[in-house]
Amino acid sequence: MTSKPIMMQLRIWQETCSTNQNHMRRIKCSSPANLQAHEPYDTNVRFLNPNRTMTSIWICEGMWRIGIDEAGRGPAIGPLVVGALRVPAADLPLLHEAGITDSKLLSKGKREELYQWILEQSEERGWSYEIRISAPAEIDRAMAMTNLNDHEVSLFASLARKLRTDGGGILQLDACDADANRFGNNVASRLPEWPWGDWSIESMHGADLHCLAVAGASILAKVTRDKVIEQISKDLEIDVGSGYPSDPKTIEAVAILVQNELPHDCLRWGWATVKNAWESVHNAPLPLRPADPDAPPNAQRTLF
Repeated sequence: MTSKPIMMQLRIWQETCSTNQNHMRRIKCSSPANLQAHEPYDTNVRFLNPNRTMTSIWICEGMWRIGIDEAGRGPAIGPLVVGALRVPAADLPLLHEAGITDSKLLSKGKREELYQWILEQSEERGWSYEIRISAPAEIDRAMAMTNLNDHEVSLFASLARKLRTDGGGILQLDACDADANRFGNNVASRLPEWPWGDWSIESMHGADLHCLAVAGASILAKVTRDKVIEQISKDLEIDVGSGYPSDPKTIEAVAILVQNELPHDCLRWGWATVKNAWESVHNAPLPLRPADPDAPPNAQRTLF
């Protein structure tokens, strides 16, 4: 029997799992022989419960999934972090069984547990991941040239390039643009030699809830950012909260961090929260973040 050019992996799954997720489709069969009707799919099946006369099997299209997501798009304090996770399609059931989902739906403790699990599985099973921390200074300087969406396109594309591999699969993006298709097209435009053989792109809103590789990436990004924020609080001996303008602790911290001749480096100078706090203290326009340490300050436009 001939197979499709891209490897089709079959794994047994529980009947209660949702269908049509991660490009999997479910069929029912009583034995491997019955799969002959589903040509041209590869019939390399492992029956995890051989005593059942009828079971559900997932057919995963494509060899790989690369999921990319970010954490910290809107905070006034701290970095933007982008995480990327590459896993074989055949291993997606392992992510589900471990409880991988949108990081926002998990407790802090559970996120940290799953973060460590992803790192361990990457070592044991040959998964790959990348984490990119974009500091406030980089964000401000990038946005002085373009905008936040464009900066995130660059970050997503840089991680996709690092995780590129042979074999085909799907690059799954949690879109940071109001137009998810536009975001995917923009990322693709910054990938050399795209399309990569049997690779395709899925760009969608809420991908961290619907795509397991993206959910894993969201955990990598969220836990990393939380660690950075905790370190900022420790170093400054100030509780900066979550870093988001909606957090009262963050607002109190910003007011302290604009007291000196220049705003603190951990602040995003282009955010309205920082601008307003600066002007309240200094009764003067917020200075422009220098393009380099020797460049003189200048007036800055408000970005948020």
